[in-house]
Amino acid sequence: MLSVRVLVLSVAAKLFRSVVPLGFHGGMEPDFTLPLIRTRKGFLDAGVGDSEIRRALATGTLVRIRRGCYEDRSPVDGEQDAGAEHPQQGPASHKGSPREPQSPPERDAHAALGLGSRVAAVAVRFGEGVVFSHVTAAALWGLPFLGDVPETIHVTVPGAAHGGRRAMVHQHPGALDPEEIIVREGIRLTALPRTLVDVARTEGFRTGVVMADQALRLSRDPEGLRSAMDASIGGLRGTGGIGVARRMTFFATGMAESPGESLSRIVLSEQQVPTPQLQYRLVLRMPGGGLRTFRTDFGWEAQKVVGEFDGRVKYERYARRGDSPGDVVFREKRREDAIRAAGWLVLRWTWGDLARPDELGRRIREALAARR
Repeated sequence: MLSVRVLVLSVAAKLFRSVVPLGFHGGMEPDFTLPLIRTRKGFLDAGVGDSEIRRALATGTLVRIRRGCYEDRSPVDGEQDAGAEHPQQGPASHKGSPREPQSPPERDAHAALGLGSRVAAVAVRFGEGVVFSHVTAAALWGLPFLGDVPETIHVTVPGAAHGGRRAMVHQHPGALDPEEIIVREGIRLTALPRTLVDVARTEGFRTGVVMADQALRLSRDPEGLRSAMDASIGGLRGTGGIGVARRMTFFATGMAESPGESLSRIVLSEQQVPTPQLQYRLVLRMPGGGLRTFRTDFGWEAQKVVGEFDGRVKYERYARRGDSPGDVVFREKRREDAIRAAGWLVLRWTWGDLARPDELGRRIREALAARR
């Protein structure tokens, strides 16, 4: 039976011969790990036959990612063994060999594989000639998505004249400056500023703002990050979607604390709701005479109106150790009661309301107009 001896997540030595600049990322780091990848060629070269590969597929020790490429899910004891591939070693094939073993259908669905498995398989297939980019880089950076992470893996091929899609891989042409590439876990991916710009260009304003808001919020140097995005935009002048990316950079802020708040900002702007103050702080005198500060998502001070996006993230943020969901809801109700008692109107909305932007915009505009 197959034994496991290797975990191949280090950078290949030849990639270290030239130092790849890290680029600007404002203190954020990609947060991902890649699985152990094996190839049929590696197994056959090491004398491991198809019958053993089939047994490993049947037991789940191996999971087929694509033709001739597998994820090894066995425990790892740190020694090198047959079939292992570095992501940088490039495509592997074994022409003229018998038909490769197939995994059971339920283990062979591309959608069921994790992002790390798919990225590692593409890295083995293409080698160091590609840079993971666009939404794939965004996922590796841990940026939030409004929906599911796309299954297709996106790469940029510097110097390529044309892009294309093939076997769940979208190849983008385009130039990348050295500072727009970083190396992590043995693969190359676009630096954070370039990733944000590419996502806005290709996925649209909303997705771009949601990701950029979080990146700016988590960055130790948000203005430096914004400047780096502007630099990437300057280098992409004339490319498709660059106007959207420029608008995203101008609109994005580190003041939004969740994707729901980011999308709320976009909807309010599109619905021509007067611009609110973000993370608005209310200092109120309580019945006992003391002062208490309440922080709200949105505030319109002149109208004495505050707005709150209600999402799971908010309630998780307010939860204390040992709290039940009921405890959090009760405490939030008391908070809202205190704000209302001071003469303020509290408006709340949810993901469902954001899906009906016309209704939400009208409700907020009417509420503000009534309190002028």
